[in-house]
Formats: sequence, C-alpha cells, structure tokens
Amino acid sequence: MTVPMLEAEAVSVAYGKVEAVRGVSLTVAPGRLVTVLGANGAGKTTLLNALMGVLPARGRIRFEGADLTRLPVEARVARGLSLIPERRELFSTMSVEDNLKLGAFRFRSQGGGGDLGEMYRLFPRLAERRRQQAGTLSGGERQMLAMARALMGRPRLLMLDEPSLGLAPLIVAEVMRTVARLRDEGVAILLVEQNARAALRIADHGYVLDGGRVVIEGDSRTLQGDARVIETYLGTLAADDAPPNRAASGR
Repeated sequence: MTVPMLEAEAVSVAYGKVEAVRGVSLTVAPGRLVTVLGANGAGKTTLLNALMGVLPARGRIRFEGADLTRLPVEARVARGLSLIPERRELFSTMSVEDNLKLGAFRFRSQGGGGDLGEMYRLFPRLAERRRQQAGTLSGGERQMLAMARALMGRPRLLMLDEPSLGLAPLIVAEVMRTVARLRDEGVAILLVEQNARAALRIADHGYVLDGGRVVIEGDSRTLQGDARVIETYLGTLAADDAPPNRAASGR
C-alpha cells in the first residue's frame, strides 16, 4: 500500500478563543492534485499555514509517514514541503533569474537545487523575462515566477494558496494548466482555491471547507456533480461544460 505524501488528522487551529480550523482531516497521495475549496474566511489559508508549521495546530500532521506536528517550518521545508502564499512574496527589485536562484538557497552548501534550464522549459515566459525585475511582471507572470522559485527548492509537495487571485480569466486558465502539468510531471500538489470551477477541472480529489470544517469530500468529478457544490460554488454547470480531468479519464 502506498504511503500518503501528506496526512492531516483532526487538525485544529485557534486564534485565541476563535477556532478557525476544526478537526480537519485530509490526504494527498504521491503525484496527485488535491484541492481545498471554500468561501473567503472558511479557514483555507489557516489550514495551509498549519500544515507548513507557520501556525501551531492540534491534531497530527504526517509527511510520508513521518510525524511533522511539532517540527518547525525549516525542518518541513528540508523534508520537501513548499508553500506559495497568496501574496507570492517575490523580491520585486531583483531580476526573474535572481529570484529563481534564491529558491535553491537551502542547497547552496550541496551545490544542488533546481535547474534554471528546467524552469525555463516549464515556464517559457520567464525565460523571455529573465533579466526583468520581478516587480514589473504581470500578475500571471508573477504567479508563474512564484511557482518556479518554489520548484527550485525541489519540493516533493507543493502547496498553493489562491494562485488565481486577482487574475483575468484567460490568465487563470493558463496558471491552472501549469499547475496540472506540474502534477503530471510527478509533483504532489495541495491547491487552495475560491475558484472552485477552475480547481475542480484539474484536481483529482477535493475537500470543501465551511466554518473551518470539511463539509464535503470526494473525487473531482463527483464534486462537480454534487448539488451542494453546484448551488454554492459553481452555479449551473452542464456536464458538457466541464472538461475531462485526470481523475475522470483514469490517467
């Protein structure tokens, strides 16, 4: 039996007396793309920060079977977790290429890290702008740079917080295609999104958060047809409108 890449078991996070995440359990298998959906304030970002170790949490967090619950952020990064926050947090006055090189900083003593050529293959637009300051990039390009910089650290699990936020629909589609391609190349991904339609089109499995709790769970095709998800997040979605995803096609 394959050991899950990530397991969260009854994870809870509180801000003072306010419990923002309440007993959330989820699993990300190797090479799979799992999405966590929910409205603003549902607890999605808080959950990611707890999984990354940015926030203290109750419950249990395992990565490839090893207990991470009490490990600091740096130790989780060293084991192969990477989080791209909602704000992307690029170095705006540095070039695209220098931002990428910083992504491999933890490998400096080993002479390792990701390969710039590989990043430019995955993100051709970044190759065209390698000498350009990161702060002058478009929103979609900044998101691609954030993903590429994270990949320079050779993560085994990539967690993304709202990568479509603030982007035009055509750019959202491009970013989501890139996320799906990373999954297809073997990177396990945990994707937090308000844009349920875009996320479910590429995900293998999904969880819906409401009030800090998981209220719906299932494979992406099932969720696209779930009346509760349609009513709350998708609106009217005819079967022909939803393109096939890997989970549905059996890929």
